[in-house]
Amino acid sequence: MEIRGHQYKAAQGIATISDTTSGQTVIAGIAGKTLYLNYITISLSDVAVGTGQLTDGDGGTIFWKQDENSGNHAPTSYQVYFGEYGFALTEGNGLFGITSTSNMDYTIAALGYYK
Repeated sequence: MEIRGHQYKAAQGIATISDTTSGQTVIAGIAGKTLYLNYITISLSDVAVGTGQLTDGDGGTIFWKQDENSGNHAPTSYQVYFGEYGFALTEGNGLFGITSTSNMDYTIAALGYYK
């Protein structure tokens, strides 16, 4: 991926998140590198009462969270564009997702680069 005339290693990942015990990897981190996210698509299928969240590393800082108060919810999708330069996660960390109940399923697709 080229940004401001420099080439960077592209990163992409897709994962279905329905784990309540630990974060599931969408894009793995690389030691000594910072992951910059350019684009994320978040799709919810059968939604139960609970929360789903994206974190900066396994057990890291939550930067997106969805609270659902009723189980009667239609499938929903969100698209987030962080721009050409992207949203920086903490150095060495990757993009992870977790839910508060195994009845809640999120599908996450993300694009970015390592710098």
